[in-house]
This record gives sequence, C-alpha cells and structure tokens, in this order.
Amino acid sequence: MLQYNIPQFVDSEDKVVGPITIRQFAYLAIGVVILGFLWVFKPNIPVFLVFGVPIAVISFALAFVKINGQTFMTFLTNILIYILKPSLFLWSRDINPDTTSVIKVTVQKRSLRPKKVSNEYNQSRVDEIAWTLDSYGQKTVSHQIDDEQPDE
Repeated sequence: MLQYNIPQFVDSEDKVVGPITIRQFAYLAIGVVILGFLWVFKPNIPVFLVFGVPIAVISFALAFVKINGQTFMTFLTNILIYILKPSLFLWSRDINPDTTSVIKVTVQKRSLRPKKVSNEYNQSRVDEIAWTLDSYGQKTVSHQIDDEQPDE
C-alpha cells in the first residue's frame, strides 16, 4: 500500500521573507509605501511625524499583533461587525389557537430542617456501590443519612 505524506500544520502560513509571512510582509510594505508617499509630498518633519507615526503603528499592528489568537485585521473586522450589526434580539411567541399545551408540574414537599450530609463512607457502603456498578444497576442501593451515628 502506498504511503502519503499528510501536511501537519495547515493552519499556519508559510514563512516566505525571513521569519515573516507574505501577509505580514504585504502589510509592512504597504505601510512603507504610504510613508514614502507622505515624505515625498509633505517633506515637513512635524507633519510627517503627525501622520507617519499612526500609519507606522497601524502597519506594524496589522503585521504582528494578535489578540486572543486572532490577527489584528480579524479583530478589527469583528469590532466593525459588532458595531454595525444590530444586537437587539426580540422574542415573539406565535400564539396558535389550534394547539393547546398543558404543563404538569409535580410539587414535592421539602423538609425545613436540613439533613446532615456526611462525606464519609464505610467499607460496606463502598462494597454496595461497587456491586451496583458491577451489576449494571440491578441491585438497588438505598442509603439514609441519619442525624445520629449508629452504635458499633
């Protein structure tokens, strides 16, 4: 029978330019091109810094920042969808007179005095539980917790 190599890491992108992927390289290249155009058309240093620093930060964030395992672009897209998409959900019940539903509730009385719960098990209780598990529940096990400990 022929053996085939199965790719292992299909969710990770290929590293093409050094330790960065094509997508990261594209974000950085677009940022550098925008900064280059900004420098050519506005060679004034204060204006370049005011507009260039946010462009460089956004370009770097798009290339390298991950939030909760998502790329920064996916994170920004999710924020935009959350803001633009209405998030008010209304529930309306369709009332159909042809069908009537009846809900029956069994009410059980509860004692007002809390029962003493003991987490201690003796060997006979463990044997009973083991027997019930081994016999697939054929033996019913009843265990009552009393307020007093039995005399031994």
